[in-house]
Amino acid sequence: MNTTIHNSDAVFTEDLHTINWCDIENTESDHDNYLNEIESFFREDFENDILEEEDV
Repeated sequence: MNTTIHNSDAVFTEDLHTINWCDIENTESDHDNYLNEIESFFREDFENDILEEEDV
């Protein structure tokens, strides 16, 4: 049986990534593209389900 030793006093020296509000405000969302991707996903999933049912 392996025993792992956990050091709760570990200090993380990595900088945390933060996002500024202005970065969020200035992004342009492409709602049409998102909707197309979602629609394509469900269409493919539906078509795959139909094909699987035909194989049975």
